[in-house]
Amino acid sequence: MKMAAASVSAMAFGISFMGSAPASAHFLGNDSVDDREIRWEDETRYDDARKHAINAWDNSSLNRINIAPDAWNTVADLEWRDSNRTDVTWDGLWKPRSGADAIYLNVRYLKDYGKTKRRGVATHELGHALGLAHSYRGQIMVNNTPDRGSLTTPQSHDKADYHSLWG
Repeated sequence: MKMAAASVSAMAFGISFMGSAPASAHFLGNDSVDDREIRWEDETRYDDARKHAINAWDNSSLNRINIAPDAWNTVADLEWRDSNRTDVTWDGLWKPRSGADAIYLNVRYLKDYGKTKRRGVATHELGHALGLAHSYRGQIMVNNTPDRGSLTTPQSHDKADYHSLWG
């Protein structure tokens, strides 16, 4: 569901609670999902992290949204891109845009990360593309990489938020 730019700026400042979701649910109010799927394309050096993130969110228990590569007869909803920003503190960023949204993986930080940490960043950012906001320590959607530790897959609260949003 694509939202207007005004909603995007509001989303950047925090969590919004929607509809009849439980008070503990964490939703952005925006996502990269189009007709229950995310079609993606990529130009990132972190293919392992991207593949892991897609498998983590598109598995047998979290399969309400189809996450698939863009094809000749589809339109991309999400682009995986590298960034090399020294002026920011983020290692990954999901950004809603007109047209395809983007997940930026910041080479400035990820080049020094091991495979596990890079996978955690990519899985977290794909969670945002699915509409999930930051949640709690011990969850993939915690708000910072150090608190995420070695997590690389959605945890119990992440899964509950996903199912509250997508069924």
